[in-house]
Amino acid sequence: MVLRTLACCFGSPDAPPSDRGISESGASGAPSSVQPQSAPAMTTFDPWMHPVEAIVKLAQNEPDALAIFTLENDEIERYSYLQLWEKAYSIAQGLKALPGWNDEGHDIIALFCEPEAHWMFYSVALWILGKKVINFALNWPSSVRKALCDRLKIRYVLYHHTKPGRVEGLEPVDAGTFPLLDSVPAPSLEACEPLNDYVAYLSTSGTTGIPKTFQVTHRFVESSRTSDRFKYAGIGVSQAPSFTASMGSVIGVPNTKGSLWFPKPTPNPQEKATSVIRLLDEGLNIISSTPSFMKLVFKLALSNKKTVTWDKVTLVGLGSELVTVPLVNQAKTLCPNALIQCFYGSSETGVLSAMSACIIPPSMPCPAQLVYKQPKPHIRCLIFDEEGNVVDQSVSQSGILVMAVDKDDPVKNHPNFTTADPNDKLASFGFLEDGSPRVCTMDWVEMKGEREFTIVGRFGQKIKVNGVYVDLNALEELANENMARVISDCAFIQTSEKKIVMLFVRRKGSDIHANPAEVLQMAQDLFALKNVSKVPIHNCFELEAFPFNDSGKRDLKKLKRIAENTNQYSLAASFPALHAANTMASRAALKISALGSQILDNPALDGRNYYIGGVGFDSLSVSRLALAIKDELNVEISPMILLSNGMTPLDVAQLVVDLRNNRPMIPATGDLAGEAARLDDASVTAQGLPPFVYPKDPRGIVLTGATGFLGAFLIFELANKFPRAKIYCLVRAHSEEYALDRIFSNASKLVIASRKAGDPRYDVRNRFIGLCGNLSKDNWGLSDERWKELCRETDMIVHNGAEVHWLYDYDRLKGPNVLGTATALRLATTHHLKPLHYISTIGTIPASKNTNEPLKEKINSAWNISGGYGQTKWVSEQLVNKARSRGVPVTIIRPALIAGDSKYGVSNTDDYIWRYVKGCIQLGIAPSHATPVTMTMDPVDHVAKVVAEIAGSEESLSKFVFHISDSEHSTITETKLFEIVNAHGWPVLFESREQFRTLLTENPTVEGNSLFPLMYVMMDMSVQVDNANTRSIYPAPCPSTTSIVKKCLNYLYIVRFLYEPKYASSELKDEEYPEVSIFTRTGRN
Repeated sequence: MVLRTLACCFGSPDAPPSDRGISESGASGAPSSVQPQSAPAMTTFDPWMHPVEAIVKLAQNEPDALAIFTLENDEIERYSYLQLWEKAYSIAQGLKALPGWNDEGHDIIALFCEPEAHWMFYSVALWILGKKVINFALNWPSSVRKALCDRLKIRYVLYHHTKPGRVEGLEPVDAGTFPLLDSVPAPSLEACEPLNDYVAYLSTSGTTGIPKTFQVTHRFVESSRTSDRFKYAGIGVSQAPSFTASMGSVIGVPNTKGSLWFPKPTPNPQEKATSVIRLLDEGLNIISSTPSFMKLVFKLALSNKKTVTWDKVTLVGLGSELVTVPLVNQAKTLCPNALIQCFYGSSETGVLSAMSACIIPPSMPCPAQLVYKQPKPHIRCLIFDEEGNVVDQSVSQSGILVMAVDKDDPVKNHPNFTTADPNDKLASFGFLEDGSPRVCTMDWVEMKGEREFTIVGRFGQKIKVNGVYVDLNALEELANENMARVISDCAFIQTSEKKIVMLFVRRKGSDIHANPAEVLQMAQDLFALKNVSKVPIHNCFELEAFPFNDSGKRDLKKLKRIAENTNQYSLAASFPALHAANTMASRAALKISALGSQILDNPALDGRNYYIGGVGFDSLSVSRLALAIKDELNVEISPMILLSNGMTPLDVAQLVVDLRNNRPMIPATGDLAGEAARLDDASVTAQGLPPFVYPKDPRGIVLTGATGFLGAFLIFELANKFPRAKIYCLVRAHSEEYALDRIFSNASKLVIASRKAGDPRYDVRNRFIGLCGNLSKDNWGLSDERWKELCRETDMIVHNGAEVHWLYDYDRLKGPNVLGTATALRLATTHHLKPLHYISTIGTIPASKNTNEPLKEKINSAWNISGGYGQTKWVSEQLVNKARSRGVPVTIIRPALIAGDSKYGVSNTDDYIWRYVKGCIQLGIAPSHATPVTMTMDPVDHVAKVVAEIAGSEESLSKFVFHISDSEHSTITETKLFEIVNAHGWPVLFESREQFRTLLTENPTVEGNSLFPLMYVMMDMSVQVDNANTRSIYPAPCPSTTSIVKKCLNYLYIVRFLYEPKYASSELKDEEYPEVSIFTRTGRN
């Protein structure tokens, strides 16, 4: 019902329209553009003008006249008609520069706006360009937006405060970012494109499918301009732009020299009502809304002040719902100088231009009944019975209201009539037996005259109980009036099983504390006392507040769902209600909550902050939720994240906000780009040094991180790749001899093949030199003599050293990881140039990277990196890149997860992946159900080979950045990982993330479990990686990840990192491993 409040904005519908304003050809019509030639000075009753023409006249003659008054940014903002022209004209010029703007057939532009100033700016800008507008409802799903875009050939959607979800082929444009032009021409029609009389497409709400659309001229509100009350009046607009009444205000207000007043846009009805009260206090003249919302405004105003009077209000319009006499009486009390206009109509009756009204002047007392009059003599008012038969009004004056026009009226050719179902007697559109087009309202009325009636209620609200008709609306009014000490609002709903459910909101501060059963008994006693027919109320349910839809009406559909599913709602009450606020996070949370509710077909979850992993999502439904979030919020989040770690709609909403704002989940403590700029040393340059020649046969190589997991394999790969080089290894040790012992003791544990005596590949100790140092210190803490030796005698640096801790922040890791890299760069540019090969990580790629695209081998300037470790690596990469710009020979090598070696599966037990597996084995549960996650990993010996090959290739300097992993060979799904675990004899059940989380928190035997510090690290390991640069130098792919995982599990069992399996398995092969002992410190935590 989108037309019911239309005329509230401008006045009485008594005057017949000169143009019905609705194109009979519907969406397919192609009206010609009409350019007004001239216009006389405008008065209230002068001929109607195109809104742009009216704005031009006002901007010329009364440039300071108020056009817009808005609270959308909390503070009062005012725009004159001259400012409106300047803003709209500037936006129009920006729009004209968009690609394909003037392509033939694309003359309809969508708007996705709140009731806000930019909605007015955009509408006028588009009319200046001769375009038509259609306002998309903020709650329409992407499928509806897509259908309308296809139907109307829409290419662009303009937005400002709220960005629309993704629709293929639709380009969202925040035209509010277009600058105000320095030179805007004086207001004139010559500065405009030819104006089009057809200015907009109106639409139905879409509650029953894809919305119907109606092409209208600006004259469709012409007949509403009838009273001097509207001249220079401030008109409040609180309904969404997609509603016809709101659109009518934008089109009509320039023709009254009036202004549009916008409250703060918010999904919270109480906050919106508070903002409307502020507008009233500031002097708003005309307010029109639904009875439900107006009732809320009045209630909040009176709760803050005992006496409230708004003397400047000249008109109160009520419509779109059943208007009650007590509400009218209250409106007359609070707005004593206001004309009260109660309107009746709908988008369906609007096709006939059949708007009815009950008008009560300020001097008239409130009547006992509201009698509506249909003023147009060519429109007949009939009544149908329950079967769709015409009722003889001489016999009965009660029935379903039907409005009809003469059978020869051209409206019969309207698409809604030509496509009507002739067999459905109660269909909205149809024909009488004599061929007259008629609209069935489905509202029960009592006729008071030929074209006068009172509204009893919706047909579905008048029900038969024990052979007697009972009006549920009357029961509601009776309960609200007589139980006001206990309840603040109530509703009676009949379910599909013909049961009546009472829903109520408890009055805050009431001295009567009745439970729902007692409230139900009070209602039954009241009805008996008032001699109401015996009405069996089958259930009673308390709500925190009644829901409103976007039009400001009470959300009857949601109330019906609550009544139908009271058992579900009582369970949903265990999840807290989401607070509706005017923030992106709050709006996103409400949207995600609603999407989940729809996908699970559980209406009780709508508006609740439930655990996504604990309400019944499976792999299919959570994937649908991820797609819906992508469509509606334009952010891609993996299903695994949605189901992990007790995520709720509010948690996901905050992640949406972070990703939209290009922020990481664990943000940096400072400006990383500024940090990189401060640490950059301009003296790290090739300038002034001898010409660089790539060292194919280096004399010496500096290796950091030699005692780490990768370092143990690198020492042998580098020694064999460069057989004549001495290799200097930086180690924390009290002596150089002890440093060397640490290097080879660690290597012996990890590189099992190195224990074979006499193998020349591993008999290289005499070529290694241990350096006692610390990456955090100046010159790595080396003596001046050692530092100078490295500067003179070495020709290559492989910087692999870093402290790895997934829970430390940037500041704690800065010393070894960033300052250590800065020192390596100074070493590379002292005495002579030395190529520096920096071992980084995939984690330096921004967290908001689109997961559909492979991670590119390039430097990333965005520093929205999650976690201190990745942030230090990002800063180090920036330092390396800056040095490269000054001629320093460097490469960056980025491994992903480094797994055990491909021969024996020797693994780093400090790596989170194996601690994660161990924890799941301890619990007997893995969160792999409904989590299609793919992990990227490579065996450590493969990574070491690739690093050595890159170090030996002069071509690597031009390639610069290398990814070792690739999405074809380096991946394994989480489900496959735990299937292998099961096959090895450790029984692990697949459960949802929520069940997994509950076990973790409730089972006291796992207080020290490895999983606790890993919960957020494991949230999303699913990435695609591009490694074209790496393949050009080392084309061999990594070995099978399935084989690697099996070997790693074997090894972890042999060294007793994993406990004895519960079931014997042939997968645990009795292979001959040299005796090894578990290690736990490798620099990784």
